[in-house]
Amino acid sequence: MEKELLHTYFRGNTTLEEEKQIMDWAEASTENHHEYLKERMIWNAILVNYKLTESQSVSFNRKRSFNLWKFAGIAASLALLITLSWTLLNMPSEDTEGLQAVLVPAGQRVQLILEDGTKVWLNSNSSFTYPTSFGSKSREVELNGEGFFEVAKDTRKPFIVKTKKYDIKVLGTTFNVYAYDHEANTFEAALLNGSIDISSKANEKNHIILKTKGKVSEVDGLLRKQAIDNPDRFRWKDGQIYLDDVPFETLMEKFSLYYDVHIKIENTKVLNYHCTGKFRQSDGIEYALRVLQKDVKFSFDRDEKDKTILIK
Repeated sequence: MEKELLHTYFRGNTTLEEEKQIMDWAEASTENHHEYLKERMIWNAILVNYKLTESQSVSFNRKRSFNLWKFAGIAASLALLITLSWTLLNMPSEDTEGLQAVLVPAGQRVQLILEDGTKVWLNSNSSFTYPTSFGSKSREVELNGEGFFEVAKDTRKPFIVKTKKYDIKVLGTTFNVYAYDHEANTFEAALLNGSIDISSKANEKNHIILKTKGKVSEVDGLLRKQAIDNPDRFRWKDGQIYLDDVPFETLMEKFSLYYDVHIKIENTKVLNYHCTGKFRQSDGIEYALRVLQKDVKFSFDRDEKDKTILIK
C-alpha cells in the first residue's frame, strides 16, 4: 500500500472507494494490519501538538489544583496507543504524583492500563487525566467524554471518576460513563458488573447507589435509574457502532462527535427515520451515510474546508 494514500486517508480526504481499498488491504493479512498500525502511530505522533494556557487546569481534590503547561503529544490507532505526558507548570510537593493526560482525536479510540491494573477505554474526542501512581487513600481520575472502565478491586482505595457534574465512586466494577462537557444536560453511567455510587457536585441529595445491572441518567437535572436498553452499544470500545431504533438526528449527532464534522440536516423528511444496524467506526462517515441511503432517501454534500456535511 502506498504511504501517500494512507496519509491521505489519515487526513480524511480519501474517497469511499479508496477507504474500502485501504480497509480491505489492512484486513487481508496480519502483516498488512501491522503496517497500517505502524503508519498510523507515526502519523498521529507527529500530528498532535496541543498547547494549553495557564488558565486550563485539572483538579484532583479540593486541596490541590495543577496548572497544565504543555501537552507533548498523544496518538492512538484502534487499541494501540502512544501516550506522552503533560508537563506540570507548578512542581508538585513530595506526596503528589505526576499527572498523565490523554486526548483522543476524532474517529479514534484509546485503551489504557493504569498502574493498579484498571483497564480504561476512551472514545472519540474524549480527554482523560490520571496520576502516574495512585495515592494511599483513593484512586482519582478525571473524564471529559466517554469511557469504559474495568476497575481492579481494592477495598482500601475507592476508584473515583470525576466528571464536570458528577462523581462516580466504585471499588471493583465494570461500567461505562458518557459525560462530555459540551453536552451539559447529558450524563449516563451504565453498570455492567458490581456497583456504583453516583453523586452530584452541586446537590448532595442528588445521589444514587446502583447495585444491579442498569444505568443512571440525568433527567430534568436529577439522576434517575433506568434499564440498559441495548448492551451492544458499549461495543464502541471494539470499534463497533451499534444502533437500535436510533432517531436519524441522534445518529448524526453521534457521527459529528466521532468524526469531527458538523452535519446540517436540510431534508426534514429524514427526521422520521429510525436506524437499526451496525457500522465499523474505521469505515468512515461517507461509507456509513451511503449505507443509510439504501433505507432512507437523501443525498449529501461534503465540504472538506469547513468540515461540514449537508444532508439534502
